[in-house]
Amino acid sequence: MRRRLLLGAGVLLAGAAALGWALDRPPGYGATIAWAALLPGPPAAGSTVDRADRAAFAATGAGIDGPRWRQAATEIYPSSDAVTAEIACALGRRISADTTPATIRLVTRAATDMQGPAEAAKRAYRRNRPYVGAADTRTCDPRTLGGIGGSTGGVLSYAYPSGHAAFGRITALTLAAVLPDRAAALRAWGDRLGDNRLVCRVHWQSDVAAGRTLADALYPKLAALPAFRADVAAARAELLQAPAATGC
Repeated sequence: MRRRLLLGAGVLLAGAAALGWALDRPPGYGATIAWAALLPGPPAAGSTVDRADRAAFAATGAGIDGPRWRQAATEIYPSSDAVTAEIACALGRRISADTTPATIRLVTRAATDMQGPAEAAKRAYRRNRPYVGAADTRTCDPRTLGGIGGSTGGVLSYAYPSGHAAFGRITALTLAAVLPDRAAALRAWGDRLGDNRLVCRVHWQSDVAAGRTLADALYPKLAALPAFRADVAAARAELLQAPAATGC
């Protein structure tokens, strides 16, 4: 049955639907990581990292309603047109469900494998979003304002780790395998997607770092799998024939 992949708890299959893709959701590749060993938990109250988190969150108040805030607000959903355009520009190629299905399948399958550990860590650590209990609770992502921890799609979505940061990094690494000459642009895009969550005031900076840690650990597992490598080759073949991205 065809279904649109929507942002759910943990946003990673946020990623699966990135670029407004509506398609049958394929299974992941079956790559796994020991997320609990990678992420021992959010920083302890009063620790150096905790103090840095709080200072960084306090500093974001100055950017509310500014240009970077407004730009981040257009990219709340990885399925948005803005994200589609950003990834296309990072790739240097136009992408869509109709014209680059192998590329979309590749990213979707990688995001499926990323979803499990990211959501498991959120459920285990249950870290509050930074605005919970703050004097100024404004964010540019109203979906998170559902109570303690925030709510996405009706399911509690906690702060640690950041699903957007994990998706941005795993997608960047995956697509860089397809077009290695675009690796720097893809990495910059993926990092901006994660940084948006700081600008939007819905994540601590250590949440974003944790999401990237998970993705960095998962990617070598994916790259070792024959099925992943075959999908990378298929995506490369179609992207090399795709027209250049426009409006970049």
